Amino acid sequence: MARRGLRGGFLGLVGIFTHSIRYRSARAVRAIAGIARKRFTIMLIPHSQRGSLNLQVNVIVLVVVVLAAVGLVSSFFYYSTMYTGSSRLVSHQSREIERTERELEAVESELNEVIKSARLFDGTLQTTLRNLGLSYPGEEGPRPDGSGDLERDMVVEQVEPGETPQVQEIRQLASFMERAVDPLEEIRKVLGDQKDLLADLPNFWPVEGGTGRVVMEFGPNRHPITDQWYIHKGFDIAAPVGTPIVASANGKVVEIGFDPTYGLYVWLRHKYGFRTRYAHLQSIAVSEGQQVFQGEHIGTLGNTGRGSGSSLYFQIWVGTDVVDPAAFLKISNEFAYLGNMR
Repeated sequence: MARRGLRGGFLGLVGIFTHSIRYRSARAVRAIAGIARKRFTIMLIPHSQRGSLNLQVNVIVLVVVVLAAVGLVSSFFYYSTMYTGSSRLVSHQSREIERTERELEAVESELNEVIKSARLFDGTLQTTLRNLGLSYPGEEGPRPDGSGDLERDMVVEQVEPGETPQVQEIRQLASFMERAVDPLEEIRKVLGDQKDLLADLPNFWPVEGGTGRVVMEFGPNRHPITDQWYIHKGFDIAAPVGTPIVASANGKVVEIGFDPTYGLYVWLRHKYGFRTRYAHLQSIAVSEGQQVFQGEHIGTLGNTGRGSGSSLYFQIWVGTDVVDPAAFLKISNEFAYLGNMR
């Protein structure tokens, strides 16, 4: 019995609670319906003498209109902001594209100049190789017309898909420069051999620093003391006493001595049967049997022996014959005669 009483009391409370909720919900619905039934009058009064315009709307329509207006205004500001930002971004990108195009045009112009220089270099290289009897690796010989490999490479090189003309030209130019390394190395070797050969020939100016002046040439001259005609067998190069004298070629000191006519002198023996003599010296800085190199200091200029002033008497011999030094010194020097300073 007690259980039935408790159950009946619980069900009664639930019923009361449910009834209360229904009642409150009904009141809320009636209140909302009452508000919805309310009407508002909107009057539009013109400045003219015409009558005013009255519009009656209920709350729901007014709320919908207000929400729609707020949505339209918000959308307008949102899309306006987006459009302004996009316009600025597009404008900035356009300026960047224009700047990039100008830079590319400058790069292309520089690239064209580099290609022109490369073609000129290629032609010069081909001419040099032809004169030296050399050729590009893998070729039988330089082309007789002197045309370069660069132009040929521009045609033969396979074009990669998707590459711009500028990239293709840079790649072809790089390929050409790589192939030019070996011929340049061959030229370097040839020039090195020629330099070694010249170092063994008496072609270096015997007064250090290229100073001094030729006051008497090889050949018929009047003797500076006797005033008689005779064959002068060397060069008289005038310079201040103490001016360093250097070896005209690689060689070996074979004789050092003093002669009443030539004063203090040094003889050097070189390859290919050449000998050189340096006379009228003030002092000697080498010894007999010593190996010397072209341009190495061997003594100082003086006024020993018979002469009209401080000078170097320089001779070149081939075997037992004396030769004109001018023929050899002109190989590496542009010296002047008879009082003209170098």
